[in-house]
Amino acid sequence: MRKFLAVVKHEYKKIVVKWSFLLGTLLFPVIGLGFAVVPAIIFSLKGEATRIVVIDQSNKIAPRLKENLSAERIQAKARQAAKDQMGDLNPSQEEKMKRGADQLASGFVFIEYERTGKSPEQIRQELNAKAAADEIDAYLVIPADIEARNASFEFRSRKAGDFVANETLKDALNEAVRSQRLSDANINESLLKDLSQNVAFASKAINEKGEEKDSEML
Repeated sequence: MRKFLAVVKHEYKKIVVKWSFLLGTLLFPVIGLGFAVVPAIIFSLKGEATRIVVIDQSNKIAPRLKENLSAERIQAKARQAAKDQMGDLNPSQEEKMKRGADQLASGFVFIEYERTGKSPEQIRQELNAKAAADEIDAYLVIPADIEARNASFEFRSRKAGDFVANETLKDALNEAVRSQRLSDANINESLLKDLSQNVAFASKAINEKGEEKDSEML
């Protein structure tokens, strides 16, 4: 019996000290916890809203941009992205997604600015001064010709480290410009979205008996 216990103890030590065992037992659960906790932390950290001025020289993009940054639009995009990855959301996931969308949407406050009769250089100087005086946090200058290949959309911010807000704004702007370009080209955006939908990819594993079975690995 004592010899048997010694063998078991020896084999147990061999298994436990293996890197693969340590990683699988200790590290992976921590990583998994991180994936679950980090997004919740990001959305729970409610900072001050970004006060932004939009100079729309095209007179077309600003309304679309504001609509794309609404809670309803952000929520719809988040729900579709989650559905594509995980399928239908349960009530708890739906509620978390809604809170995250509301938080992102409330992160922008659009500040009015009168630019009539002012040169581009004067506008930049005034807006930079407002940012320095803590009257605004950022401004976006949309060019008159959004169709031009070299069209430059200028974004200046005193909150450059706010990557969540900046990426949300960038995504909303890209979608607004894309929608306007499609409209200018007389292309039906809804029809284009329908034609661009991903295929329904049904994957199953085949076991050693040649039988099909559901698998999350495919």
